[in-house]
Amino acid sequence: MRLRVALLLAVLTLLATPAAAEKGQKNDWELGAYGGVGLPDDYKFIPGVASNPQNGWLYGARFGYFLSDHWSLEGSLQRFNTTTDFDPSLSLSNVSFDIRSYRLNLLYNFLAGRPLRWFLTGGLGREITGAGSLGSESHLGENVGAGLRWYLGKAFGLRLDARYVSIKYDDPLNRQLNAEVTGGVLWSFGGAPAAGAAAPADADGDGIPDKKDKCPDTPAGARVDAKGCPIDTDGDGVPDGIDACPDSPKGSSVDKTGCPPDSDKDGVIDEKDACPDTPQGAPVDARGCPMDSDGDGVFDYQDRCPNTPPGTKVDAAGCPIPEPAPEPPPPPPTPPMFAEQKSIVLEGVNFATNSSQLTPASRGILDKTAESLKEFPNVNVEVGGHTDSQGNETLNRKLSQARAESVMKYLISKGVDASRLTAKGYGASQPIADNSTPQGRLKNRRVTLTQTN
Repeated sequence: MRLRVALLLAVLTLLATPAAAEKGQKNDWELGAYGGVGLPDDYKFIPGVASNPQNGWLYGARFGYFLSDHWSLEGSLQRFNTTTDFDPSLSLSNVSFDIRSYRLNLLYNFLAGRPLRWFLTGGLGREITGAGSLGSESHLGENVGAGLRWYLGKAFGLRLDARYVSIKYDDPLNRQLNAEVTGGVLWSFGGAPAAGAAAPADADGDGIPDKKDKCPDTPAGARVDAKGCPIDTDGDGVPDGIDACPDSPKGSSVDKTGCPPDSDKDGVIDEKDACPDTPQGAPVDARGCPMDSDGDGVFDYQDRCPNTPPGTKVDAAGCPIPEPAPEPPPPPPTPPMFAEQKSIVLEGVNFATNSSQLTPASRGILDKTAESLKEFPNVNVEVGGHTDSQGNETLNRKLSQARAESVMKYLISKGVDASRLTAKGYGASQPIADNSTPQGRLKNRRVTLTQTN
């Protein structure tokens, strides 16, 4: 048995050698699943226990590798379920029998590259005969066969196999011969075009062979139809594959990239741009004109104060122009009595001797003074009392204070706001004439009004 295994392995090695020379033409993997029927010949299935296995169903999976277009290696796992005749001396029932197969096959494939292909195969494996609780036996199996592959696409297809399997048991007279017919699906992946295969001539590289290409000078990268002619969806004269703007409006003039020209690069094509000379980078509206978001007359790209309130006057930079400072209000009108000087003497205002009581004639003068002050409510006044130098200085100051307050109270009684008036007695400290003469002393005894604001 060991000699047989070594011989078959050597045959596989020799068969694989030319395949290695062809490698590079194909390098595919294949997965498959299948089911079918097993047709065993009569033999002792398990000597002394069961014989003559019946036809039954089988199923399995396979994994293959294409060494080239023609040669491939394939491993498979399979299970065949069957029933047998039992030895009459044994009382057996409900015992399942099966054969589990682990095989390695070499395949030679014909008609490579076509949808329907056929192949021949041969290989070795371990065939394990099992009988449930009665145990199992493992033996060498040899198989040969043929099959068909029908590819429904680049990767998916159907497969039909017919095999003849020989299992050699320990008894040289007991050899199992099985026929198997299976059908299944396959999936191939990882392949590359045959390295030595000459691709059809395609001068413009558009994927359409020259002999079928109606437009043999198609620009590189352009999408083409089945005739090899460029597809131009927007009809601008630039093929779709190299058209950077495949949805250009019909009738638009375009540049070599298929895009309508936009001279100022503002995103609005020239034929729709109402402001074709917009500075680069300036935000624009749908018409291509610079935007003025705050409506101050200065475009956004020039506006340093972009959120100016509506109606605000702005400078060239779009910033509000400061309002001119208001002119100072005119000075309040001055009463005629203070037109030439800030301090006047109330001529004719006199008092009883050594008293602050006003004489009757004084009241008429003060009535006119009060009316004048009320006409100019913005003028504040100090009422000053003055005496001559005769007598005690302290008494003179007190007397002058009392006389000033008497005049102030009279003016208030005539409607002059008290907050505008103050009274102060100066005694003999501010003479305006010579106190050594009767005329001088008369002038020094006086009442003054002085504007204080």
